[in-house]
Amino acid sequence: MKNLFEKWKTKEPEFDIRFRELLFDKLTRKGGGSEQSKEDRGKQFANNYELYIYAFFLGLYNDEFQPIKKGVKKISFRYQISLWGSKANRFDRKDFTNLQENMFIALLAKTDIDLVALEKGDLDEDDAVKLLIKTMESYTNGGLILIKEKLEENPNYFLQPTSFLNMILETEKV
Repeated sequence: MKNLFEKWKTKEPEFDIRFRELLFDKLTRKGGGSEQSKEDRGKQFANNYELYIYAFFLGLYNDEFQPIKKGVKKISFRYQISLWGSKANRFDRKDFTNLQENMFIALLAKTDIDLVALEKGDLDEDDAVKLLIKTMESYTNGGLILIKEKLEENPNYFLQPTSFLNMILETEKV
């Protein structure tokens, strides 16, 4: 499994391009600035991949598996999973290695991969990684849809300091 994890970490998962302007541009800060100024502009995420991770877990916890429809243009941030939360990028950041491992474990549990066939060499590792990425993108897409719907209900919802936490906690009540 170590090779599978290492190969998965080299990927740059994609998302539906419509969410770039609808969500990523509105909720994430790109470049410098203080934490205070980020929050003042209503941007709760410092990086695009942080919103992507949040949307993945939101989709997973709500069982919102929504594959991106065929023919829809997809984009990535051109940033490998292995670099998400890299301490090399910022001194005040904690390493995301445990988070990456937990995402991988969740993906293994939710993806239909014959691990015995993989171990025996009857299933190619690259094909298994493609399946993991498809599952990841599908749960993330489901989470992004939930965030979009929340914004449509109340455009100011995410200006509340605990709005993203509240959205996860609502999952527990379902």
